[in-house]
Amino acid sequence: MKRYIFLDIDGVLNTARSYRECVAEGKPWRDDYGPFFDNEAVENLRHVVDVTHADFIITSTWKYKGLDAMHTLWTLRGMPGFLLGVTPEVTTSEFCIRSMEIMKWLAQNAPEDPADYRFAIIDDSNIFLPEHLPYLVNTSSSVGITADDAEKAISLLREEENKDA
Repeated sequence: MKRYIFLDIDGVLNTARSYRECVAEGKPWRDDYGPFFDNEAVENLRHVVDVTHADFIITSTWKYKGLDAMHTLWTLRGMPGFLLGVTPEVTTSEFCIRSMEIMKWLAQNAPEDPADYRFAIIDDSNIFLPEHLPYLVNTSSSVGITADDAEKAISLLREEENKDA
């Protein structure tokens, strides 16, 4: 069973809390790749990967840095799991572009039979197509992915296992 996490970065890993803490402590808050990630949010994401072994697909605007830069960032920052790719651009005047990019990525890359994969969307926005809302783990941009959010993502990614139990 393939498992995918469609991951936003700003508001999920890069949080207002982390920025405030860095500034208050007089520490740098960014590097060449952008703002540093919130350690607590990263650990919550690591828990999801440890349990589900899901791969990441970046949906964030950070994807415009390029996949090679994202792989380097993933390695340099000691991020969990495997960064599989980024969602393709979808040129449209329609609303819910991120949902459309996810649909395109799944059509191009996921197993043909939807029973062969599970996915979760982790994002601080809730502007998604209705069919994607059940897969959304909607974070708060001030604190990013919480322990409760991580458990929701795990539940979505292990849905079939839960039905069999």
